[in-house]
Amino acid sequence: MKPIACLILALALPQFLRADEEVPLLLPEERDAVNQQSDEFNQALAPALAKASESTVRVWSGTRRLAYGTVIGDGRRILSKWSEVARARGNLQVNNGKETRAVRMSGVYEDEDIVVLEVEGSPLKPVTWSFAKPKLGEFLAAPQPDGKLAAFGVVSVLERNLKDTDMAYLGVIANPQYQGPGIQVDQVDPESGAGKAGLKSGDIILKVGERQLSGLLELKNALTGVMPGQTLDLWVNVGGKEKKLQATVGNRPKLAQFSGERLEQMERMGGPISQVRDSFTQAVQTDMRPKPNQVGGPVVNLKGEVLGITLARADRTRSFMMPAAAVEELLKQEAANPATAQVRDEAKDARMTTRGEAPPAARPRGRAALGEDRMRRHLNDMQRLMEHLQQEMEALEGR
Repeated sequence: MKPIACLILALALPQFLRADEEVPLLLPEERDAVNQQSDEFNQALAPALAKASESTVRVWSGTRRLAYGTVIGDGRRILSKWSEVARARGNLQVNNGKETRAVRMSGVYEDEDIVVLEVEGSPLKPVTWSFAKPKLGEFLAAPQPDGKLAAFGVVSVLERNLKDTDMAYLGVIANPQYQGPGIQVDQVDPESGAGKAGLKSGDIILKVGERQLSGLLELKNALTGVMPGQTLDLWVNVGGKEKKLQATVGNRPKLAQFSGERLEQMERMGGPISQVRDSFTQAVQTDMRPKPNQVGGPVVNLKGEVLGITLARADRTRSFMMPAAAVEELLKQEAANPATAQVRDEAKDARMTTRGEAPPAARPRGRAALGEDRMRRHLNDMQRLMEHLQQEMEALEGR
């Protein structure tokens, strides 16, 4: 193995660990080259990480590290990842690399999976936010409390809403067997915008606005950025004649988050992932690879400006962060009581689905409802799987 190849492998690791810990079967000179380059890379980033690291803490319960946290406000509050902190089996403490302090949970923002911790005693050093919007391709880094590097990567998708029920819902199910231009409608929800616009089974949607459709992914892309309540122009082939229809999109129906066994395996390729890793309302996608117990800390750019906090590690190519401006807006809202807040257990839902079950609140009633719900789940899984495959192909092509 050439030294440059070893270096690339070392740089791809989620944490910057030395080669003798992570890269096997290296010649001594190759091992030395990797370690030297790793140290130099860390040293080059140290100035950018230094200030933010002073506002970064590790959250502990006994001897178990649960997550990272970001000190905010007057230094008496800390933001961290709710689904990880909620697993605590005892008193909570935080450590900033210099001292250990007791904390207690004071509020929860369930939609964003964020918990607010109150520091006992004197305040810690709060973070200084930068409200500049992260740019596509911008380099990002997440510090450890001691100033070392926890994770690094780039912005891969700009801020967007990942919550299904906030997304535009047209109300059609496409025929997967159809081959030809556009998308052939297989089923239509009669109460949806498509149903009220007159779309019927067998119709072929050729364009949404000015966007030509060539498959399910094109339809999804055409609805990206469209808000519920907006009216779309649809160009439709009805019985061989082209017609223009107008459909007002609604909110996507609330369905349980299901994930097939193969999709779970794909998401877990490349290391452990966060228990709650989707459905955030304001998230920037990155290719950073923090460990699940390193989520909740600040994210900086090369200038050392704190652009936000990490939200989740989703899979081998995706993680999410919340921009600083969104954090500030969130904190203006009233937080839920931690004693009554519920953790979204996506892993449990996935296990139940693998056994052919559904969570109690999501179980349909009646044979017809069961068939419709199963079809929706399968289509949702197929769509997510296609998105993963598309991302993998784009990565291989160097896009």
